[in-house]
Amino acid sequence: MIKKLKQLFTPKSEKKNFSSFFNHASPEEKRTLMEDVIRKANQDQRELVEQYQRANHKAT
Repeated sequence: MIKKLKQLFTPKSEKKNFSSFFNHASPEEKRTLMEDVIRKANQDQRELVEQYQRANHKAT
């Protein structure tokens, strides 16, 4: 009951989610975000490959 009352009386704010960002963001913002995401993914993958190579080098 209290939960429902809180829902009625609290102001509704626009939810920020990934799809709404892509619907409303400028092309420059989208490009910058995608570049950052790709850069981070490449760095993570590079680190995993290096860990794998170090582990295999020690085993042989």
